[in-house]
Amino acid sequence: MGASVAALICALPLSAFAQDSAQATEEPTTVVVTGQRLSNANSIGAQKKATGVVNVISADDLGKLPDANVADALARIPGVNVVVNQETGEGEYVSVRGMAGTFNAYSINGVRVALTDSASRKMSMTVLPPNGLKSISVSKTLTPDLDGDAIGGAVNFVTPTAFDFKKPTVRVFGALTHNDRAPDNGEGADGGQLQVDLARKFGEANRFGIFASAYYGKSAYSNEETENDGEWEPYRWRKDSEEAIDSRSMYLPGIDLDFRHGEQKRYGGNFSLDYHGDATQLYLRGQFAKLDRTGTNDYTDFRSRPTKRLTQVNIDDTTLRAPESMITGSDPVKGNIYGYTTSQIVDQLTEKTTVNGKVVMVGDGIITDQDRNSSGYWSLNGRSGVWDPKAMQFARSFQTQDQKSSLATINAGGITHKDALTLEYDASYSYGEKGSDGDYSIGYNCDGKNLGAKAACGPIFNSTGVLWSSFDPRFPLPQLPAFASTVQSDPSLLQYDGASLEKYKQSDARTALKLDARYDLGGFVDYVKAGVKYSKSERKYDKTKLWDGDIANTGNLAQSGLIERSLDSFLGGRYYYGAVLNRDKVTSAIDGAMKTTPVTYSEADQNGDDKHGSETIYAAYALANMKSENWEVVAGARIENTQVDNTSWINEDTKNGGVSHFANTKADYSNFLPSVTAVYRQSDNVVYRGAIWTSFSRPEYGNITRGESITRDKITKEIVAIARGNPDLKPAEALNFDLSAEYYPDSSSVVSVGLFHKAIKNFIFTNGSAVNADTKAGTIEITETKNGEDAKISGVELNLIKSFEGLAAPFDGFGVEANITVQTSEAETGLDYRKGDPITFIQAPNLIYNTSLTYQKYGFEGKLSYQYQGKYIEDLRDNAVDKWVQPNKSLDLHTRYNIRSGLSVDFDVQNILDGHRYYTTKGKSPSYQKDYMEPGRNFILRFAYSY
Repeated sequence: MGASVAALICALPLSAFAQDSAQATEEPTTVVVTGQRLSNANSIGAQKKATGVVNVISADDLGKLPDANVADALARIPGVNVVVNQETGEGEYVSVRGMAGTFNAYSINGVRVALTDSASRKMSMTVLPPNGLKSISVSKTLTPDLDGDAIGGAVNFVTPTAFDFKKPTVRVFGALTHNDRAPDNGEGADGGQLQVDLARKFGEANRFGIFASAYYGKSAYSNEETENDGEWEPYRWRKDSEEAIDSRSMYLPGIDLDFRHGEQKRYGGNFSLDYHGDATQLYLRGQFAKLDRTGTNDYTDFRSRPTKRLTQVNIDDTTLRAPESMITGSDPVKGNIYGYTTSQIVDQLTEKTTVNGKVVMVGDGIITDQDRNSSGYWSLNGRSGVWDPKAMQFARSFQTQDQKSSLATINAGGITHKDALTLEYDASYSYGEKGSDGDYSIGYNCDGKNLGAKAACGPIFNSTGVLWSSFDPRFPLPQLPAFASTVQSDPSLLQYDGASLEKYKQSDARTALKLDARYDLGGFVDYVKAGVKYSKSERKYDKTKLWDGDIANTGNLAQSGLIERSLDSFLGGRYYYGAVLNRDKVTSAIDGAMKTTPVTYSEADQNGDDKHGSETIYAAYALANMKSENWEVVAGARIENTQVDNTSWINEDTKNGGVSHFANTKADYSNFLPSVTAVYRQSDNVVYRGAIWTSFSRPEYGNITRGESITRDKITKEIVAIARGNPDLKPAEALNFDLSAEYYPDSSSVVSVGLFHKAIKNFIFTNGSAVNADTKAGTIEITETKNGEDAKISGVELNLIKSFEGLAAPFDGFGVEANITVQTSEAETGLDYRKGDPITFIQAPNLIYNTSLTYQKYGFEGKLSYQYQGKYIEDLRDNAVDKWVQPNKSLDLHTRYNIRSGLSVDFDVQNILDGHRYYTTKGKSPSYQKDYMEPGRNFILRFAYSY
């Protein structure tokens, strides 16, 4: 989260950009508008001139609040909400009008950017801070000349050029940052950033221009989280992950306490070379952003553990008594003997006998502990079973969370005018990369499953589960039995449980060529326009296992020499945390073990998650622009043909003669996208807009392979999750309706209302189901992406920006900004166990609003902003009790003092109320906590100097 601040700092330069840019392009008026009012005027002017529904954040807007990156900045636009990165507390993805990140399009200077999530089309924005930008626009309606794969909206980041400035300019920006949570945890809290911008026009008649920006910054982050370990489960036994359960009475298997801390470095910049001739304008533009994160997560784990259970012959029988009350005797080999009959409880094959000359296994005719089979939390596997954990575990683990991300784009092109004909052409390349050179993990635990060398805690932990007290549902408190009460503070009870090292790298390389031709007619049909576009994306994902095994000291944690310190207070003193491990010692121990006892992995082990593929798109469109007095209508159509070629690893059943191998999947489909957009400008102050348009969303890359990705516990190596591809996925398609009215009282004010409706078919979602398994967790999560049936989402957006300029002092310095989005959605998944029970659309909150009180006078600017994002489904979970994100609220402050022309100082505070950044639950109610994370406050002091 500290990193978030550094990025925010970067936002500073934007303010200056907006001022010079506007002064260079706006006509002189009798009132000189400056500062945040000028920033509003720039954004409002762009929105007013647009044909479709567009929201714009100007450069100065980006610097007005301490936003970590562009995701946090975009969350202040009407209808946009942010999805948070749990590791850092920063925003990472955005949803537009209830459409998750994968349903939107992302560009820099019109160039579709590389996407570095291995299986996704959503853009991870952690790498891209809001500095060095001219503006960000979000187009919520599409015309045929825009890419059609954006059901939610198209986000475009625009960098400056020299022609945005009136005169040669040099700017220097600097900042200091501080995270107030880090010092409490004994972590570094401070950071800073420096940025330099240059802009100059030169040559005959200043036809040439160059702009360049470079920045470097680093910041600290520290956050604390409670996270459920294992899904909440119903009191009564559930048959599988699909049947309906009583969600009013559920029990918590366990929680993790996550202590995440680290440092982030961001550096990069952008440039623009431009030529403005009489008939031709040419440009070469480039951008580069790099994020290096060095992060660590120490986490503890309190949980009940599944144990072997007796299974009912008739699983629907509800009359059987609990096993404890049915014990009739014991056997030194078979354990307890129970009074059940073999018609009530499954008699497992436990004894050898000879039948027709062959040795076979048969039941022994009695029910004993040897008849226990699959693991579970309930007293019996069947309808008579109720919640009754019989074992517990306490574990302390460490893992690094390093990440290296980069994003680069470059494009060259221009505009040429020849009489009534205008040609626009562009060639571009974008490359993105994300990965880690080494993910280190190590664990120690006290587990009832492990006896022998762990006898200090094993036998006593194998008698009961963990009870929980939830006076505040955000903070479940473990009620440990007396014999286990010291396990949190006594590391000698925690035995070595394994260590591992792996690395990964994923990348996307995108090439595009496009040509647009416009012919001006000047009559009722003002102009016609047509164009073609070719683009190709090539993606790769590689995961490499480097090592797992035993380090030199495989005794208990107290003897390991890895403990750095003890953290007594956690989440405001609600928890005692305990031992925090030393990063350098852990990584050195694993590196040393890898050298002395190297491990060789099979081809299947190394290739299991690897994949690569390409996507080639051919697009063409034609449109006509018609004008009549105050009317403007754009009508036309676009067609896009998509060709996909993916290769992934297939795990075959090698025991039965199968051969694991790489396999290829191909797909080819076309989408025809007609649209009509109309604008009625009643006066210079009143604008009405309407649009009926079509759009689509392609299946995500990793979801249309034949492959299967297997995730194992880094310590135990047990399978914990399986993600399966679905080559038969169809693209989601949408019919969209928009209607809006806008009133502009003056150049820096606007009042608007917008209505929208989206009818979607074949929407794409990922369904997760936990299946029973003989693992420590007792289940394996299996996910597969599917096409849903029909979905619809409707909403209203209200927006107000108004300064009180002209009122009597002291009110003339004040202003207000507010927007609110209210939306409702419904989606039918097509899953049998959800029939007749539609969900709200995933990542579609019902309410989003932002409100700000602004002030500008006597060289001082201030903005106090409150942001609210309502609850929404993050993803679908088993038994139709889904994972919900609870409402998120933030109060932020921006202040600026303009010391003199060209010199200003800012002081900003993020998360003034010190609230949570991420809070999720099992089901819609806040009763069943899943994740609760607090990142602390961030303070920023920055300066800007220009000449």
